[in-house]
Amino acid sequence: MNETNHPIAETLGQYLELGRQEAGLTLRQLASASGVPKSTVGRILKGEVENPPIEHVQQLARVLELDESEAFAYIGVTPPSGLPSITPYLRAKHGLRGEALSEAAQEIQDIINKYDGVQPDE
Repeated sequence: MNETNHPIAETLGQYLELGRQEAGLTLRQLASASGVPKSTVGRILKGEVENPPIEHVQQLARVLELDESEAFAYIGVTPPSGLPSITPYLRAKHGLRGEALSEAAQEIQDIINKYDGVQPDE
């Protein structure tokens, strides 16, 4: 376990499976919410899919409220946005979930947008 008492995943399958367990979703519920076939979800979580489609990884991470950048890193893909979002930090450090996590991330994004491009002396 890491410093926040969460198990550390070594593979994409483990990362998603831990997220699924934390979210309290069954495979069927995760498949339904993500639009990824249940058999495919099961195979990805078991590590049986060597190169899962990026779209599947993205959909699963979003449903599980996991950081897409972290999920992509497990399969060696650079996310389109570059740097990871603030949500993994808020989830790990402060234990935020669901609506509270979304609200905090949005507040931080609003602050970033407000000051984006502003010079330090302004």
